Amino acid sequence: MIKRKLAGIVLLTLISLSACKNEAKAYRTEGITALEKGDAQKALENFDLALEKSKGKVGALQFDILAYKVEAEIHLGKLGEAEENLQNLETISTKKYAKLQDLIEAKKSIVSAGEALNQDDLDLARKELDEAKEKGLSTDRELEYSEAIYLEKTGEWQNSYDAFSKYCSRYPDDAEAARELQFLESRVKVLGGNTLLSERAKKVGKRHHKYIRRKYRLKEESPKRH
Repeated sequence: MIKRKLAGIVLLTLISLSACKNEAKAYRTEGITALEKGDAQKALENFDLALEKSKGKVGALQFDILAYKVEAEIHLGKLGEAEENLQNLETISTKKYAKLQDLIEAKKSIVSAGEALNQDDLDLARKELDEAKEKGLSTDRELEYSEAIYLEKTGEWQNSYDAFSKYCSRYPDDAEAARELQFLESRVKVLGGNTLLSERAKKVGKRHHKYIRRKYRLKEESPKRH
């Protein structure tokens, strides 16, 4: 009788552990899908749930989930947390995750690029954006936005419009980007049929980005007197 009870307890324990493992894998899969779609916040939430469902177990699956969690934190700009979790991951797994370290450095370059764009230091911004890409950062929301802003600041109206169109389709919740897209749409329409004006706008854009919108907005013509 006692043996049967013990066997039953062991069986229930195994079933419970198996269920937890399956739940952890399911949340991991959802997290990866969200990360690939550019929704790092949703991805992070799923990776946290995956670790929670692991019930303190430590193994290859948990190392993998934690690595993805670090990647999500990087995309969200939570670099302090990402660095701490990466250090913990490398300690408990006794492995080095060079790719994640590169992504952290790449994200720092994106932050620097944003600061450079705000100061109209376009050469530095371009350098930082290129370095971020060289370190492996690609599908990153802040990178996409900064690239679109860089194109606008350098007077590449059509390319900036295309970049913002792509960005807004991926991140429709960004109201500021939607306003930029609306402005660029009108700019492309105005300049598209006038080559000389387009070239002049491009040159002015490189020097006086802050005033481009004001300077080139169309004004209604005063009614002619007869």
